[in-house]
Amino acid sequence: MKLTATAAVSILTSILVAGCGPGGEKIKIGVAGPLTGEQGKAGQDILHGVQLAVSECNAKGGVLGRRVVIVAGDDRASDKEAASIAATLCNQGVVGVIGHYNSHCSIAASQIYHQRGVPQISPASTNPRLTEQGYANVFRTCGRDDQQGAVAAAFALDVLGAKKVAVFHDGTTYGQGLAGEFKKSLPASVPEKGKEPLVSVVSEQQIPLMKEGTVPNYGPHLDPLLSLQPDLIYFGGNYPEAAVLVRQIKERRIESRFLGGDAIANSVFLKVGGIATEGIHFTFGPAVEEMPQAGHFYGSFKARYGELGPFSIYAYDAANALLEAVRRAGTVAGDSLVKMLHSEKFSGALGEIKFDAKGDIMAAPYVVWTVKGGEFVPLRP
Repeated sequence: MKLTATAAVSILTSILVAGCGPGGEKIKIGVAGPLTGEQGKAGQDILHGVQLAVSECNAKGGVLGRRVVIVAGDDRASDKEAASIAATLCNQGVVGVIGHYNSHCSIAASQIYHQRGVPQISPASTNPRLTEQGYANVFRTCGRDDQQGAVAAAFALDVLGAKKVAVFHDGTTYGQGLAGEFKKSLPASVPEKGKEPLVSVVSEQQIPLMKEGTVPNYGPHLDPLLSLQPDLIYFGGNYPEAAVLVRQIKERRIESRFLGGDAIANSVFLKVGGIATEGIHFTFGPAVEEMPQAGHFYGSFKARYGELGPFSIYAYDAANALLEAVRRAGTVAGDSLVKMLHSEKFSGALGEIKFDAKGDIMAAPYVVWTVKGGEFVPLRP
């Protein structure tokens, strides 16, 4: 019998996690994201965060005297595959799902989870629409693009002093949405009479997505910038495209500064982009190493997996919140878990977690990061 990549990962993960902890009937939690392909590193980072939370839970006796196991699904960054994975996870009896990574995947899958009454907690999907649908069962432990778009716009004006901006995006729900939020947060381009505009958007373009095994040519999108000479290029999109984009910007000797969003935060960006990544900026959450409450997570994750995945801590907290909701509710019934997640506060590696009525976290601090010496470094205020 042949197994698909998705099925193989799901079965293997369940076996590995089920091998430890208490006995008895299992409690299944789902993990969904791009576990293979161009964005496979991001999906694996999320999976590792959940694995750590589950292994620690089982070492303490599990939940309600039952062992916790993971059922993982590979959505391959496709909204259609995400919906299919959502149905499969629900059919397999998961009590909740940590996922997805991409906003378009989380939104597509959320309709299935809503119909089935299964709690969904995304550790990485930042598009506002995810929690604006009115689904009580949908949550996220990360922030929103209207928040980080505003932070990026303020940084572009107040720190970088940008006057002319080129806005690029990858056409995805996340990328296009984030670029739109950044642009929306810029001052109006029409100045008061007799005054110069604070900033103007001189170009706005969509670039093609990466396809496995191929490198897109962004030349037709970048060449017009040679005459436009923007001070800043803002990019809404993921790390595979961002790495290629900054390399081709450097090859053309375009001197514009580069600013992006949280999906740039991945070691693959540094490896593929190389020297061209030096000095770029992006918005993301605070450094895990500098969070006093994250010390245990940081040490345990590094010891187990080595490299810290940017969204691993968000997945770790999401999994722990779900498991704690099960413990406090004393049941795995979806409606009870949803009520518990909305009404309770949870202690996490990121700090206290409290979801609002929409399912967003109450506090989502974004800071600006840069690449210095081939490493991601947060900027000090």
